[in-house]
Amino acid sequence: MVVAARRCVFVCGLWLAACGETAPVTLVDGGTTDASSTPDAGAVDCSGRPGEGPGTRGEIAGALDPARQRILVFGGNTAAPVMCMPMVEYTDEVWAFHLDCGSWERVSPGGEAGPGVRARVATALDTQRQRVLVFGGRTRMGFGSYENHADVWAYDLATDAWAAVPTTGTGPSARSSAVTAYDAARDRLLVFGGNTSTSGLTLTGTGDLFALDLATGAWSEIVAEGPSPRLYHAGAVVGDELVVFGGTPNFDGPFLNDTWALDMTTDQWRSVNDGLSAGAPEPRFGHALVADPAHGRVIVLAGHDGTAMGNRNDAWALTLATSTWSALHDGDTLNGVAAGRCDFPADFTLPEEGSPERRYGFATADDGARAFVIGGKTDCGNVNDVWSLDFEGGAWSMLRPTTGGEACNRSGRVGCSSLCF
Repeated sequence: MVVAARRCVFVCGLWLAACGETAPVTLVDGGTTDASSTPDAGAVDCSGRPGEGPGTRGEIAGALDPARQRILVFGGNTAAPVMCMPMVEYTDEVWAFHLDCGSWERVSPGGEAGPGVRARVATALDTQRQRVLVFGGRTRMGFGSYENHADVWAYDLATDAWAAVPTTGTGPSARSSAVTAYDAARDRLLVFGGNTSTSGLTLTGTGDLFALDLATGAWSEIVAEGPSPRLYHAGAVVGDELVVFGGTPNFDGPFLNDTWALDMTTDQWRSVNDGLSAGAPEPRFGHALVADPAHGRVIVLAGHDGTAMGNRNDAWALTLATSTWSALHDGDTLNGVAAGRCDFPADFTLPEEGSPERRYGFATADDGARAFVIGGKTDCGNVNDVWSLDFEGGAWSMLRPTTGGEACNRSGRVGCSSLCF
């Protein structure tokens, strides 16, 4: 599997080693709303909501603002690959996708300057204070080493303003691609794992766990036997547990598909599923994990695996009571063979109809009934579409189409000569 992973890292248009790596909304016109139309009596007035959204981007993070029915998207990498070589152009932009109108709005935050340009941050919704907490991430200007961060910022959802969160004590080292979670019962921010390397050629996953007391601003380390070191993993809170799935310790692997749960009342880990049993999803990184509490499960979405497939768009559900996996969507299937680096036939994959493009490094959020997927990195660049997955029926719905980054055979273009063109 390691050999296959290396092959995909260098030929799938990613070149990872060089860059490091509510109620349902009814939309019209194929996933977009008519912002100029006059709303019906009692409906939300969408006339002041601009429809044009952010450019394509990956390595982004998002969070749901339930009171205002919107999803906030932070930062990311807007540069598209050039001749299969990834470029870096980080942004500090904040965008809001309005679920009630299906439209985008560029937000100009007030308050302090904010975290600035960066990607691969980790976010968590502080429900007590109605703010999004943003931890870590990385930046790079031009070429050379990356700069990792260990600061904590708060985005006030009511005022659209940034504020630095003062901290004391010894907290996590500077890192990117970590998992964070808000522990509401104990009013603290948890940070697990992440990449501490500043090199674009190597990654260094960690397995440490820290808690930030949000009432006092004090960091403390939680020492407990649990998951192996990893980065670009994913986590979700279900009741009093933080569930963590997948990731990788470095580019040499192994890619992981094990599942762990932290009991936040005792700060002890338990193994939920080791990933070795039949029926487990493919190991991966850069995926998402969302909680589906009504069905007692977590759902894994997309990511990058260690096979010749590379990026994925499958969806899997893990029932926590039985520790068993079930496939919600198989996603695209591998069909062609690459002739060389960055030389993929048009039928390299057979797309699963009605599902999003394969991706990793995307933003996600959930409202208890649906999971939302926004943007991310694909085999053909970056995307900026918005999709939702219904927990009850398991169906995908496109809320906004992408303006680029799709495989040619998925985009509807004819006469495709390769995977992307």
